[in-house]
Parts: sequence; C-alpha cells; structure tokens
Amino acid sequence: MGVCGVDQVTNAASIAGWALAGVVSVGVMHAGIRRCPYFGTGAERIAPPATLELAGAALFAAMAWRFAGQVGLFAYSWLGAFGVLLAALDLKVGRLPTRLLWLGGSVLAALFGLAAVIHEDAYSIVRSAGGLLALLVFYGALYFVLPGQLGGGDLRLGGLLGLALGWAGWTALLYGTLLGWLSAALALLVLRVIRGPELARQIPLGPFLIFGAIVAVLVSPAP
Repeated sequence: MGVCGVDQVTNAASIAGWALAGVVSVGVMHAGIRRCPYFGTGAERIAPPATLELAGAALFAAMAWRFAGQVGLFAYSWLGAFGVLLAALDLKVGRLPTRLLWLGGSVLAALFGLAAVIHEDAYSIVRSAGGLLALLVFYGALYFVLPGQLGGGDLRLGGLLGLALGWAGWTALLYGTLLGWLSAALALLVLRVIRGPELARQIPLGPFLIFGAIVAVLVSPAP
C-alpha cells in the first residue's frame, strides 16, 4: 500500500474513532438530562433510543473531516454534541434551560480559549467574542421589539452560536444566522399548510438556529 493509501486509511480510522467518541459523549449527556429533574416533565425521553447518539456520531465524523488536525475540532465537536441535545430538548419540552446554556457556553468558550493559546491566535478569540456580542445585540433587539416572538432561551442560544460562528469567520456568522432563520421560515410555511396557522406557531426556533450554525461551520472556508 502506497503512502497515499496509508494516509487514507489513517484518516478514515481517525474519523471513525472520533465518531465513536461522539456516540459516547452524546450518550453520557443524554443520560444526564434524562435523570435530572431540573429539565422538567418530558425530558426523561427527549428522543427515540439511540437517535441522538447516532446524530452525535455523524456530527463528530463531519467535524473530524472538516477540522482534522486543528485544535478547533474539540470546540466544534462540543457544539455538535451539545447542539443535538439542545435541539431535541427544545423540540420535546419547548424550552432551552438557562443552566444548560450557561454550561454549554462556558465549555465552548474555554475550548476556543485553549485553541487560541495553543495557536497563539488572539484575533480568532477576539472575533469569536465579537460574534457573541453581535448576535446578542441582534437577538436582544428582536426580543424587545417583537415581544413574545423570541424567548429568553433563544436570546442566550444566539450568544452561544455567535461565539462559535465568530471563530469560524464573519462570513460564517452571517450565513449561519441567515440559514437558521430561513430554515425556520420554511418549516413554518410547510407546517401552516399541513397543520394550520395556530399549531404552526408552536414550533421552537432553537433547533433551526442550531442547524444553521452547524451547517455554516462545516461548509465555511477557513477565515
């Protein structure tokens, strides 16, 4: 087997190993949420068995492919695992718990900070903080201008996603935010046709914002 063949096998093995880490990571967090009374009724089974774990494996594999050899891999893998759980929880119980968002945001910030120190890249962490502030201002304005249309959990989630998108670059910040809102609008339109306007209003925004951010991170070029 040539050098290229060996490299391909090594890369495939690395991606598969990281996907397995995704199964374990999401599985542990999923079990914690099911057993914690803080998250309320309905959280004991926020998704069918193994669904979230498989989603975590897919996201970890995608992150390993996109960020191979980069310290940012750890932060974005955390975003993928944490985002899957947040989206499922929002869909199931209709809220994004403040404590969980603070936990996820703190870990994400610490991982980006570690990456900045290792790479001696101060600008990336500054840009990440700028993304956090930009989306907090944007969602904060929507929160006050359109009362009842945006929850406090969505506001805090926006800051967390701004942190991740800002690290990926200003283009990722813009596209990730737009994609989240566009996917939510499309889903709302489809549900209005299928279920009627009243039931369509009940869909949570969080899963779509998370979806938009993760897709933008995966497809955006390096800043």
